[in-house]
Amino acid sequence: MKKNRKKRIPFRQPIRQSNAKLSLCMIVKNEAQNLGPCIIPLKPVLDEIIVVDTGSTDETKEIASQLGAKIFDFPWCDDFSAARNESIRHATGDYILWLDADDRLDGSEVEKIRQLKKMFPTQKNQAYYLVINSQSPVDGETLYHQMRIFPNVRGALFEGRVHEQIFYNLGRRGIRFVKTDFMIRHTGYPDPSVVIAKSERNLRILEKELESDPDNPLLHCNAARTLAGIGRTTEAVAHIRRVTGDERVRKNEKDLFLDAALLLGKYCFDLGRYDEAVSAYREVLEDKQRSGLAHFCLGQVLSQKEDYRGAREALEKSMHFPVEVGLFPVNIDGYRYYQYYTLGQCYLETGETGRAREMFQKSLNLHRDHYKSMEALALLALRDQQFEGAIRYYEKAIREGGVSDQNYANLGLAYRKLNRSTEAEEALTRALAINSNRVEALTNLGYLYYYQKKEYPKAIDCFTRALDLAPDMADARLALSDIYFRLYELEKLVHECEALRKGLGLACDMTLNSFEEVSALYEEMGRTFSDQGRIELSLMAYWVAFLIYPTNLVLKRIFRIGESSNMLNSYVPDIKEILKFHNILNQGLAIEKVAPGHSEQNI
Repeated sequence: MKKNRKKRIPFRQPIRQSNAKLSLCMIVKNEAQNLGPCIIPLKPVLDEIIVVDTGSTDETKEIASQLGAKIFDFPWCDDFSAARNESIRHATGDYILWLDADDRLDGSEVEKIRQLKKMFPTQKNQAYYLVINSQSPVDGETLYHQMRIFPNVRGALFEGRVHEQIFYNLGRRGIRFVKTDFMIRHTGYPDPSVVIAKSERNLRILEKELESDPDNPLLHCNAARTLAGIGRTTEAVAHIRRVTGDERVRKNEKDLFLDAALLLGKYCFDLGRYDEAVSAYREVLEDKQRSGLAHFCLGQVLSQKEDYRGAREALEKSMHFPVEVGLFPVNIDGYRYYQYYTLGQCYLETGETGRAREMFQKSLNLHRDHYKSMEALALLALRDQQFEGAIRYYEKAIREGGVSDQNYANLGLAYRKLNRSTEAEEALTRALAINSNRVEALTNLGYLYYYQKKEYPKAIDCFTRALDLAPDMADARLALSDIYFRLYELEKLVHECEALRKGLGLACDMTLNSFEEVSALYEEMGRTFSDQGRIELSLMAYWVAFLIYPTNLVLKRIFRIGESSNMLNSYVPDIKEILKFHNILNQGLAIEKVAPGHSEQNI
């Protein structure tokens, strides 16, 4: 009989919490308003606060002292690294956290640092990347990694007079890098002019530094980003090519090379140099085939090149891979939004309307640009004659940033189709206030005055203005033909008739002796439009022919074409009016025989 033996539990050393001290190091100038919000939430996890002042003239130093900081003066010398290194020179903690005065950490992120502090290696051999959420009026909201916590070891120094970095220095010392999801909100400056002024200052510093170190790839990368930020993108491309074209960077600093290639693609894209952008993104994908960001960027530029199938393939791939926050700034909300929106545009261009609508729906509320998706959904609703839906989308798009003459013109069209004349007139008038040459707004306003309001002089003004901009608009000329006959302006009617026939390649040299002959000309144009597949214009031409000289033959064609194209309802109410106009309501037109179910009584 076997004895029951107790299971032996292996002995494990208890996890020892680190007693490492954490110093906060800052360089400041005139940051009296920012110091409190930056430092106060962090005080429970800090063992020391070092503030290096570079020449404040406000109460910065007094406030820093009240917050318990050790304060040191350092004359500004156009060198951020020199100032940073002065701050860490005074630090006595085992690890250092560096911040700018406009950085903020929420309570949840402070708690993460508290927990991390308990696990700092006693060997002081790890440094930590934190996620920077940068809120800039120039670039919008972006995320990227930056090394913000590092061990206080001998020889650790920041490098670079501007856009200073310490990871190169630490890497040479064998320090291991850890990426965290701890987030710092970099609030920046709300005034774009301040951002631009600081960028121009940084550029001056970088240019001086490049004079003494012209082959430094990091300096060229920083110069490119600074130049692009102030709109000097062509110059930015020249600098970033110094990085992507450096074989040493390609072989020995792969991350820097790939980030530079992404920047090169972005700058070329912004300049409309799409082929160069494609080449840059494909080069990234040769090394990082699972880079969702590179696939996304490639899809964006291929879409601009109207290679919609290629763009669709790249964007679909981007959705299979997570977007990783790295050294390259990424606007996450914009990234997600434009994945769906651009993919929706590609589906639309390749005839997959259902999938396009699905993508536009998914993109809603993901980014401040989502009014573009509302515009797309509104246009789809308009094409499907879902006018109420189109109105809802257009009105919301306009409220949320999509104020444009095109949107007001299409909104007016939707209102007009629902016979909401007052709202249609208001929307179309707003479109023309933004752009007096918006042809669609002029023609739709003309139709509104022509069909619904019967204000013919206003309709004539709108249609003639539209024809001045687009002389080949057959629908405007057909509408004018209708109006001129009603007003008995026969010379103008003949002018429109000749212009229409000339556009169709029909005979124009003729002598007209009766209304019946004029009607026959419009009837011929109706047949020609029908043969060309231009059904709505065909119906309009037959309608003018019927208005000028009503016959059973033309009426049959109006009903046949109108019923087959679902456009009959807009014409039926006026047939009785036309017959009264000619005083022949009961003189030979067998309406019931022409259109069963549409007798004189229900027309």
